[in-house]
This record gives sequence, C-alpha cells and structure tokens, in this order.
Amino acid sequence: MDRLGLQILVSEMSQDLSILQESSRNAALRINESHDGHLEACGYELHRFYNVLEKSLERLCRTFENHFEKKGDYHERLLERLHLEIPEVRPAFLPPDYKNILRELKGFRHVFRHAYDLKLRHERLLELTKHAQTVAREFPDWLKKFEESVLPHLKN
Repeated sequence: MDRLGLQILVSEMSQDLSILQESSRNAALRINESHDGHLEACGYELHRFYNVLEKSLERLCRTFENHFEKKGDYHERLLERLHLEIPEVRPAFLPPDYKNILRELKGFRHVFRHAYDLKLRHERLLELTKHAQTVAREFPDWLKKFEESVLPHLKN
C-alpha cells in the first residue's frame, strides 16, 4: 500500500459514505410517512444502507489483504475481520462497541432479502433506522481515524 492507494481507497469509501448518509436519511423519512408501502420503502433503504456498508468494508479488506473469500458465513466473517487489528497490515476499522448494531443491520438485510412473507414492524424499523443513522454519522470519524493511523506507515 502506498499513499496513492490509500487516497483512492478513502475517496471510494467517501463516495460510499454519501450513499450511506442518503439511505439512512431516506429510511428516516419513510418510517414517518403514513401511506401504504412506507414500511416497505423504509426496509428497502435499510437494505440499501447495509449493502453499501458491506461493499465499503469489502473494499477495505481487498485493498489491505488482497482477498476475502465469499463463502459460508462470509457476511459475519467480514464484520469480524474489520473489528480486528492486523499487526503490520492495518488497524481495526470498526469500533468494538458497534458490533451488535452492525449485526442487527446485517440480520435485517438478510431477512428482508430472503423472507417472502415478511411482516415489517414499525417499532423494529424505527430502531434499525436509528442504528443506520448512528453508523452514517460515525463512519466519517472511523474513516479519518483509519486513514490517520495508516498514513505514517506508507511509502510515498
């Protein structure tokens, strides 16, 4: 990894961040609407939110570790991996106190994608929307801290 590689990664993840922020805002708007389908619209935005978050985490993994196999419990292993510091490779990206929030968002995305008879509940979607808003608000700090931690160890 060199400085240019880090700059590219941070730029790509910053673009991901704009989508995270948009989808969390949209979820918050949809949950408070009162028309038919507003819960499904909120669910879609939460699904979109986690998809973008996962793609961003995959980017980081691929950049620093060159690969990450998509098999078995891939989605859980990705979260676990990004909570870990890998000495002489990269610092942890995700703070430990966000592990449960991220698992809840991941779990919802899985159910939303695969359940054909899903009955969405307003209270649960509201809770997940708040989680998404928190992650979208904190993500820039995670990215900045990560970049500042990696930068001193890079070649020009």
